[in-house]
Amino acid sequence: MSTKLPAFFLIAALTWAAPAAAQTYFDAHNHITGVLPYYAYADLPAFIRGLSGRGSVDAQERLALYLYLSDVWYPRDGAKLGDARFSPPDGQRFSLGARAALVVYRNQVAGSQAVLDGALERVLTATPWSEFDSAYAFRGGPAMQYLLTEYYGGNAARLGADLCKATVLDLAATNIHDSEQSLPFIGGWHFKDGHSDRLDWVNCASDEPSAPSVAAALHRMDEPKPIVKIVFMTHTSQLATLPGGKTYSEWSKRDRCAATTLPAALVTTPATIYHALLAQNRAGRPVVPRARRATFFATVVGIDTAGPETTCFTPTGMQYYERLVDAVYRASKARRALGWHGKLLVHTHVGEGSVIDYAPTPPAMPWTFADAFERLPPTWTNDAQAHANITALLGAIADFEQHHPDVHDYVVFRMAHVAWADAAQAAAMRAEGVEADVNLESNVATGAYPIARMPLGAQAIMTDDVDPWLADENTNFALNDLLDVLAPDPDDPMAVGAVLGNASLKYLLEQHVRCLLGTDADGVEHSDIVKEYRYAAALIAYWNHTDPRFRKLAGDVSERTMFDNVAWHLRDMSTDTALPYQQEVTP
Repeated sequence: MSTKLPAFFLIAALTWAAPAAAQTYFDAHNHITGVLPYYAYADLPAFIRGLSGRGSVDAQERLALYLYLSDVWYPRDGAKLGDARFSPPDGQRFSLGARAALVVYRNQVAGSQAVLDGALERVLTATPWSEFDSAYAFRGGPAMQYLLTEYYGGNAARLGADLCKATVLDLAATNIHDSEQSLPFIGGWHFKDGHSDRLDWVNCASDEPSAPSVAAALHRMDEPKPIVKIVFMTHTSQLATLPGGKTYSEWSKRDRCAATTLPAALVTTPATIYHALLAQNRAGRPVVPRARRATFFATVVGIDTAGPETTCFTPTGMQYYERLVDAVYRASKARRALGWHGKLLVHTHVGEGSVIDYAPTPPAMPWTFADAFERLPPTWTNDAQAHANITALLGAIADFEQHHPDVHDYVVFRMAHVAWADAAQAAAMRAEGVEADVNLESNVATGAYPIARMPLGAQAIMTDDVDPWLADENTNFALNDLLDVLAPDPDDPMAVGAVLGNASLKYLLEQHVRCLLGTDADGVEHSDIVKEYRYAAALIAYWNHTDPRFRKLAGDVSERTMFDNVAWHLRDMSTDTALPYQQEVTP
């Protein structure tokens, strides 16, 4: 990584200590369906055995998955999309870059492990060419169908059980000792023939870490039992609804905020959320036996609202948000009446700034390496709208607090990402008692924190650090994990600062917002919770040595602050009254 910084930044070598290895890591922002690494989908049983040192997912199994995607799925479902950036708006977002990886590398994967792994990764993770929502579409669609057919004889229950086991073991293997996992919950439980996959995931989080087979595997791995909590995830589009509720405001389709049909499949009512948090279906009938209600309450700790931030938050959308908050607030009170203690989380993705790949003109077919992958695709990160959405959400929180002065006794507010927050918005978050979770690695992987924003400068980064990897097909795959190329040593403050030094974490820490760290789904986003803490620690060291204003405003903030904030958050979530909002620092 080149560090051709202005002279102001070229200071004496920083004196600091890397974070201690023996820590308990809390992941404040994870998506349970995105935890597994891409190669787990090639042979899930082998992946599970491999976690405790009893095998691995070999090259032939990886090749078989790739060939299924390229030879079965693509001709059947992908080719009809042509060179469109994504599938139709009412469908899954199979990105062009991921589809191109199934075409361009088709005749190379059998002869090269590096090409095979790189191409599969390009399909099943977020890369500069294939965005995060596309990775989820491939995982939950064709890759899941492949597993179901090849290894489970069509038995979805056995596949679900192994997905649960693999996820819990992988959390432990990647040092995620405690986490709040977003579970897709759009529209509610979706019971079919008396069964709900979503309830299976709740039961997985509550029961699987203690299951005998998992306990035995954890013992072989020499890893502690992970603590897994669930938050129910609704869709961000409803925060942008327009009067009448049939449309929402969206910017990516017309390059400006404009009315777009709101698919019925994305709608979740506040009443559905209220009942779900009480372990009920929409009709108010229990979904778990009375004897398991306390376990359910201990596992399900709130809600999340997420989706590609191509939305323009609206007054009508903020009214919906307040009704959603009210549902959580009332559910928290109702739980207390049933003997539960604690608060529920309202977690909202905002200020991330969705990236639209291959805009405005995608490469024409037939695709080749030169036109599909030899350059980073042009992208548009709508930072202005992301910034406006933060302001809108803060206004809605303030309005709800004004009408419900005791809300912080029952609800904890957190904003996810806030990658485009400024100092004034950070101050408002602090004033409203709102937490933030920061996802440094994910924001680079998705382009929410783009190269153009990095202190070193886009031209220097592209010339020195990206272009040498792009043109060569043998090295191009390294850019799947862009941050690892730009700042491979997370303990080097100068190199990390040259890349991540303009992250909004700086403003959040200056304003003493209670900041937590997250992976945003480590299997999709090339993230690692330990590295996330190391990057944050390096950034704090960088700002302390380069910015007197930061030193003055942030005070004694350190890597330890992040762990203290976790302790504070968990304590706040477990109490029945609001704790004084503060950013604790261990003496």
